[in-house]
Amino acid sequence: MEIWDRTRRNHGLEHATITIMMERGTAAGLIGGNSIPDGFFVFGNVDTSAIEVAAAEALDRMGRGEGTLAVSPFCGTNIVVAAALASMGAVLALQTAGRGPSGWSRAFSNAMLGLFLSRPMGRWVQRRYTTSPNVSGMSIKKVSAFKLGKLTIHKVSTAFDQGDAA
Repeated sequence: MEIWDRTRRNHGLEHATITIMMERGTAAGLIGGNSIPDGFFVFGNVDTSAIEVAAAEALDRMGRGEGTLAVSPFCGTNIVVAAALASMGAVLALQTAGRGPSGWSRAFSNAMLGLFLSRPMGRWVQRRYTTSPNVSGMSIKKVSAFKLGKLTIHKVSTAFDQGDAA
C-alpha cells in the first residue's frame, strides 16, 4: 500500500477519533491532529484512555460503514481550500478590473465568494484527496503520550494487513 493511501486512511481515522471525543465531551479545550503513514497525532490535553476508547470506536464504526466520520468541518484542508479560492478570486479581480476602487470591490466580492464556496469544496477535497473512510485491514497498535511543556501530544500508531492492497 502506498504512503499516500496510508496517510489518507489515518487522516480519516484521526477525524473520526476527534469527532467521537468531541461528541462525548472528552476533548475539552483546543484539540488538533496530524496524520502520517504509520498513524496520527492528537494535540491537546486529553486523557490517553479517552483517545484509546475513541480511536477503537472510530475504527469499529468506520468499519461498519460510517464513512462520513472521515470528513471534518475543522480540517486544515478546509483552510487551505478557503485561502486558495479567496486568493485566486482576489488576484483575478485585480488583474481584470485593475487596482482602483472597482478592482478592490471585485477582489473583496470574489474573495467572499471563495470563502462561501470553500465549505462544500473543502469537504469534497477531503473526500476525494486527503482522507479515506477505508479502514479494512487497519488496526491500532498503541497510543503513546508525550509532554511538550504544558501540551500533551498523543501518537496513535496504526498497522495495515500486508495483504490489503485497497
